[in-house]
Amino acid sequence: MDLSKKIFFLVVLQTFLIFISSCLPWGQKKDEERLYEKGKEGRWVYSEQRPSPYGEGKDAVTYSKKPYGIKEGEGEGVVQPQRVTTPYPLGRLKYKVVVMDFQDETKKERKELGSIVAQELAKQLEESGVALLVDMELVKKSLKGESLNSLTEPSLLWRIRTLLGIHGVVTGTLKNVLVGSGEKSSEAESLAVTKMEAKLLDTETGNIIRSVKGENPIFVSRAIGGFSRDKALLKAINFTLQGIKEGIVRGLSCLEWSTSVASVEGGKVYINAGKSTGLKIGDILDVYDPGKEIKHPITNISLGRVPGELKGRIKVVQFFGFDASVADMISSGRIVEGDVVKLSNQ
Repeated sequence: MDLSKKIFFLVVLQTFLIFISSCLPWGQKKDEERLYEKGKEGRWVYSEQRPSPYGEGKDAVTYSKKPYGIKEGEGEGVVQPQRVTTPYPLGRLKYKVVVMDFQDETKKERKELGSIVAQELAKQLEESGVALLVDMELVKKSLKGESLNSLTEPSLLWRIRTLLGIHGVVTGTLKNVLVGSGEKSSEAESLAVTKMEAKLLDTETGNIIRSVKGENPIFVSRAIGGFSRDKALLKAINFTLQGIKEGIVRGLSCLEWSTSVASVEGGKVYINAGKSTGLKIGDILDVYDPGKEIKHPITNISLGRVPGELKGRIKVVQFFGFDASVADMISSGRIVEGDVVKLSNQ
């Protein structure tokens, strides 16, 4: 056999052997093993359960491998999903809002966690540029001893609207809070999940105009090092509240902006909105009677108030205090405390 025939024979034999090898079970098994190993990347490997430091009588689930294929050596700077906040065409005037402490329904002793959540939500709402947060102490003084537990009652909501110009009250509930711990090299590592629900109450009608639920993806809460459990929990709370904040802002966008008359002295009208709200010196405002409340004949749910009588027109001339202003009367007819004030169309 000459050399060319030998080379041709070896090529054919090699091709045949490769084909047979790919069809045999052990070839498929190796491929499957490679796919399985590749698929394991990003999975969590459960380790032993450890007693929970919070003393709830339950064990905390821990993990010995980081989720989603995070590489060793990475610090706390995990790239988190970027939320895009919808631009709301609400104009230059902000809505006054009260955020109450969240109720903890998790049956776990985490002191003041509901207050921490409320403070963080209030911060995010103010940063949105849509809401102006009213201090709870001011609300307490205005209600003169009334329990804040009754602040969801329509009568009290209407009172704080007429007294302070508040548009909405936010209440919330912590539905679930889970924190898991493990180890990264010699450092502690923690992940957390929080589930919450918040409601926005309209102070004019007492109705719930927005109910929002939120939960964070677990990987965004990852924290390592000292106090990793607390850090992970705060990250989870922060992310969950971003979605809740957006829902509340959407609810506020459904409301017509207005404020109220705080008092009247001579030809001066003092109103519950000022520079912080977004008013400007020279703004012309219309003053209305609060109008009659209309309720649904079957459900007895408030539908709102029909526009009251136009009682006068005023012009902003000075700001004072945290968020109040002085207005001169342009035209007047019996303007009194509690009357509704809106931007004039003229």
